Amino acid sequence: MRYKINDPIHRIISFGEKEKRVLDHPFVQRLRHIKQLSFVSLVFPGAVHDRFSHSLGAMYMATILADQFFGNTQFSVLARMLSEKEKEFLSLMMRLAGLLHDVGHAPFSHAAEAHMPPLKTLAIPKNWMGDKEKNRRAKHEDYSVFLIWALSGGKDAVLSEEEAEIIASLVNKNIKIPQSWQKHFSSKINAKPLHTLVRSWISGDIDIDRMDYLLRDSYFTGVPYGNYDLSWLVKNLGVMERNGRYVTTISEGGVHAFEYYLLARYNMFTQIYFHKTVRCFEHYLVQALSHKEITYPISSDLHAFVNLRDTTFTETLLGYTQKHAHSWSARLMERRPSKRVIRIWEKKKTLEDLFGTLSRELKKKNVHPFLVWSQSKFLDYEEGVDAKKSDSASSLFNALSMTPLYIIRKQFGMRTAVNIEDYSFILKHYHQDISMGDIFILPEEYGKEKEFVIKTLRRHFTPSPSEIILEYDI
Repeated sequence: MRYKINDPIHRIISFGEKEKRVLDHPFVQRLRHIKQLSFVSLVFPGAVHDRFSHSLGAMYMATILADQFFGNTQFSVLARMLSEKEKEFLSLMMRLAGLLHDVGHAPFSHAAEAHMPPLKTLAIPKNWMGDKEKNRRAKHEDYSVFLIWALSGGKDAVLSEEEAEIIASLVNKNIKIPQSWQKHFSSKINAKPLHTLVRSWISGDIDIDRMDYLLRDSYFTGVPYGNYDLSWLVKNLGVMERNGRYVTTISEGGVHAFEYYLLARYNMFTQIYFHKTVRCFEHYLVQALSHKEITYPISSDLHAFVNLRDTTFTETLLGYTQKHAHSWSARLMERRPSKRVIRIWEKKKTLEDLFGTLSRELKKKNVHPFLVWSQSKFLDYEEGVDAKKSDSASSLFNALSMTPLYIIRKQFGMRTAVNIEDYSFILKHYHQDISMGDIFILPEEYGKEKEFVIKTLRRHFTPSPSEIILEYDI
């Protein structure tokens, strides 16, 4: 580790020559010009950090996880089974996957997804991805693969083609496990299950991505919600082998640190990422794009894509604002949030029915509400889990059985491993998806027809059994 970078979250991030060559490439340096949290800074002014610093943080997380999983012989079977050469290879691939996992993000990140071209137009090697995937719209994960592949081509290549394919398969679950993966391990190592395990550390329930962004986003937004005990959580992680597969384990003493980590994610979504004003401004951008106030061409041409910056579109939005004072662009650029009149934690269908009824009534007075739906999973479901065919509790447990996480216990004079579903109180009782809906009204419409709006809203209010009405003026 010849190089070091100072970081406000992890203090010192160390890396070697290989990582430096990738880090210095223009495709990665481009991430300095894309905010990590897009419009969150309009609500939390400190949240101006970029995806470049997060990528460095993810690389650091990969390093400390690799040190634990491949170095702690007491907790990890891999630390006992792998040779030094195998450990070095895995550690490097994890660090590079951490560094490159977000390299395909476009400006405004998730708002860009709806404007990406068909996947088949990206110059990704045909043998990397199954044919069934190629008819859908591309996502930022696919652009990450596109750019990782490009990093292995031309005179300025910083990766070999083999390295690029392996890294791509770790950052995107739709990329097949490369044939070259197997050759890096001895016959005593189950290479395919090992790949599945390592990929879960890049993107899963305990992964380098969220382990960094929770701490980083919490720090820069100035809130405590994303904090958790990183050091203690990592020190209690391990790997065991079961039925030919490798599974992540947590020592019994680290379970509460893991639960706290899950709750940190839950709190960051509900308090920051799904903040009412943030979601309102994101809706403004979507409307500005759909009404063609600005264009957002996400090109399948490599060089056109990597030249996109946040400022590319911010300047366009500002230009439109100067000519159209009442546009969606102007509402966004001049930070004019709408009035949120309802937030409901319900199923989407329930909220849509209520919204439809309210809309019909409010439009009689020329009031046009809009609905913003926010949803995220408490846990990630792996491929093969069909949540539609089971209730939320069994969906959780099916997910855990697909990517099992075991608690290592010492009791009754023996050492045992128990599935976390049978151990964690938090996961037994707080496992449902994070889902909520906000109904907004434009400020000028609300101000003009406030009495009518309030009267209409009250007619549709159904209190919970314990709810007490304290006052009527909202």
